[in-house]
Amino acid sequence: MCQLKLNDLIKFNYESTSNIIKNTFPSEIGKDYMENIKIQEDFHLLKTQYFFNQATQIEAKQNDKKFVITICQKGNTSYINNDNQRINFKEGFTSISLFNQTEGFREFEDKEVNQVRLILSESFIERNLKESLSVKYFHENKNLNLISFSPTSLASQFLLDDILNCSLKGELGTLYIQAKALELLTLELSKLEENSMEIVLDSYDKDAIYKAKEILIDNLKNPPSIVELAKKVHLNEFKLKKGFKQVFNTSPYKLLNEYKMNYAKNLLESSEYNISEVADIIGYKFSNNFTNAFYKQFKINPKELIKNRKYYY
Repeated sequence: MCQLKLNDLIKFNYESTSNIIKNTFPSEIGKDYMENIKIQEDFHLLKTQYFFNQATQIEAKQNDKKFVITICQKGNTSYINNDNQRINFKEGFTSISLFNQTEGFREFEDKEVNQVRLILSESFIERNLKESLSVKYFHENKNLNLISFSPTSLASQFLLDDILNCSLKGELGTLYIQAKALELLTLELSKLEENSMEIVLDSYDKDAIYKAKEILIDNLKNPPSIVELAKKVHLNEFKLKKGFKQVFNTSPYKLLNEYKMNYAKNLLESSEYNISEVADIIGYKFSNNFTNAFYKQFKINPKELIKNRKYYY
């Protein structure tokens, strides 16, 4: 993997009023394009597009605190700091991170990488989001902190498309992009509030959540969707998902998958079923998919368990 220091980048010439930087990579490495849009004081939107000829690491330094929302449109990358902490940025996912005086490398393995970042400085946070962000995250003694990692929502994708495809020019275009960027920021931060919010569960709610678990386990081969499950136990979807997390410390389908894998492991170790039969019992149409999922869970191939079966007579 090629490794670039900051002083390896080609010195670029641009007017001080320009917000575009491009072609700073040596030609043998690839091409880069970065556009920095000022939304408000200390709040920027950064569009980046990279084309690499080979896997590359680029030195990265962050001298002050930055709260960064990264929306990965294409390609997968990582940031690894000098303490060997890693944050992955995955295509189709949104990452919310806090960088605080950290140094390391950005790692690129895909040939094309497109990302959009909303970058908030500490002063912007203190002025506008003191209670919702500063108090919760800015005073933690961490150089690097991944706060949230989740699939990019359709609502965020639509807002991002509005920003990137704005046809308005001049002042109206500036106002439009500012408004959409603020809306996108509000949407992403509201998810943090939802994720951190505890809900009150009465005895009826808890009984319904335990019932939901029973329904999932009783329907291994054809489990209901969240919408169907919520209807069956007479809870709304939000309370079902949040309540499930509070009661079982996991999501409904992660719990179901863990149950499936443990049940399959027991069958493989103590029954006469073969791999295809076990896969079918727990709801896998294709044994290869089951084998991959089983290995991911236990780091062992199902065949190894069958070889070590013990039969009692």
